[in-house]
Amino acid sequence: MANIKDVAERSGISIKTVSRVINGAPSVRANVRARVEQAIRDLNYRPALAARQLASGRSFIVAMIAPRLTFSYFAGLMVASASACRAAGHHLVLEVVDAAELSQQDQWQLQLSCEPDAVIVVPPFSDDPRMIEALCGLGKPLVRIAGKNDGIGHSVEVHDHAIAREMAAYLVGKGHTRLAMIAPPHSQMAAEERLEGFRDGLAEHGIELAASCVVRGTMRFESGVAAFKNLMALPQRPTAIFAANDVMALGAMSTALRLGFRVPQDIAIAGFDNAAEGQMCFPTLTSIHQPIEEIATAAVNLALGRSLGVASFQHRLVIRESA
Repeated sequence: MANIKDVAERSGISIKTVSRVINGAPSVRANVRARVEQAIRDLNYRPALAARQLASGRSFIVAMIAPRLTFSYFAGLMVASASACRAAGHHLVLEVVDAAELSQQDQWQLQLSCEPDAVIVVPPFSDDPRMIEALCGLGKPLVRIAGKNDGIGHSVEVHDHAIAREMAAYLVGKGHTRLAMIAPPHSQMAAEERLEGFRDGLAEHGIELAASCVVRGTMRFESGVAAFKNLMALPQRPTAIFAANDVMALGAMSTALRLGFRVPQDIAIAGFDNAAEGQMCFPTLTSIHQPIEEIATAAVNLALGRSLGVASFQHRLVIRESA
């Protein structure tokens, strides 16, 4: 098995400089870094985490704070973030937090299993005041995926408002005039932009999104089920429903089919996330694609100080059978 001396000999660079490259020192010249990284790849060198921690006083760990959920959106973020961390010589540690405990326990405290160099937090915690306060108290670099750009930590922004307007225009273009939305749990979430964008998009076509046609969900499957039943109980039923995530859209669509509605003939349904589950059901789910790998890589680079400012990404509509 190759060691650091082998890398130094292969690259023609001193052991001290090789160590600085391995530990992510920003002052190493680009051409020197490239030679060392090529030698590392050639030799398939894997530096021992414990040795790096001891030598540098750093953990080389990035903690990701995530909810106790199994949606493919979160799974994709975790896998992509772990890959980006590995490429940067770090390890990703997943810290699972129960959203119910966070919201219900007065004495809730954030407890991490390690001492990370940086923290990445994903929705719905990216805008949760208690979570953000706890994370700021750690004194670590903080990255908030899909969080509001309010100056707290680094934000990986998504253009929810613009793409939701595009979804509104698409559904109106299909002939729908009575539309509804299964919205995020509360207005403080960055995902609220999906509701605002959808409302504004409809208004541009002279259609009002009535208050009765907006049902708050929990971003979970069962809330999509409940929301669909509430919307179908209205005196004037909507002919199209846009859900703030695919999981709620799938809850609504499964209920529609179970109750005898045809999708999309009787009710069109669209989601947000382009989750794998939406591609495996029938009819397949119209949704909005998020570039998860790019988002995760940007979050890791921000967390490790490899890039600065606000990262921003564009979404796109994915038209399938449900709408």
